[in-house]
Amino acid sequence: MGRGTASDGGPVAPDGSPVGLYRAFPAGREPEVIHGAVPRGAPILELGCGAGRITHELTALGHHVVAVDQSAAMLAHVRTATRVHADIETLALPDRFPAVVLAGYLVNTIVPGQRDAFLDTCHRHVTDDGLVLVQRTSPTWAAALEAGHTVRSGPMVVTITEARLEGGVLHAAQECRHGDTTWTHAWTDVVHADEEFEKIAEAAGFTLARWLDRDREWAVLRPLPH
Repeated sequence: MGRGTASDGGPVAPDGSPVGLYRAFPAGREPEVIHGAVPRGAPILELGCGAGRITHELTALGHHVVAVDQSAAMLAHVRTATRVHADIETLALPDRFPAVVLAGYLVNTIVPGQRDAFLDTCHRHVTDDGLVLVQRTSPTWAAALEAGHTVRSGPMVVTITEARLEGGVLHAAQECRHGDTTWTHAWTDVVHADEEFEKIAEAAGFTLARWLDRDREWAVLRPLPH
């Protein structure tokens, strides 16, 4: 869970994410990472799609996306996908998918039981020979994060205002400025070391097939044989 604010009075999702922030935030490298890992044109179930930051790029790359989010305010901005308004934990669609995406560091949730519920949903909805792409908080990145650090992402200026890693838990906050609007977003992540993450995946019925990037932020999971 997190908390957020918007200087323009815009809505904030139940998890604390300001809707306007994630509408304005650039898609970054995530769509290409996902596109490069899944079969060409494969349908994708995107869990926690937000305002479509990644969704729209994936559909432009030729994927049919079923986009799920608990925030109606976020989903209202998703234009090019099949939208599903639901909590990830209780999602029960009739279809299974060759690719399921759990991005947004949702696997690092601090809410008791929620991480396992997220992974169970992934397992229910992926085909036996499919793959699940999970974006986690990189331990290396978490350890290096410093308050006061400022970066520019396109027209967005992001300043880290809090960064404390204590006992494997990251307490972080950022201030984001875009034109005349300023958003704040604070969050808490449980940071999983590589070996621990692999055990979490196995307990959920997956094998860790490979990492997609040098920082080991993106993992490819495959269902274990029945």
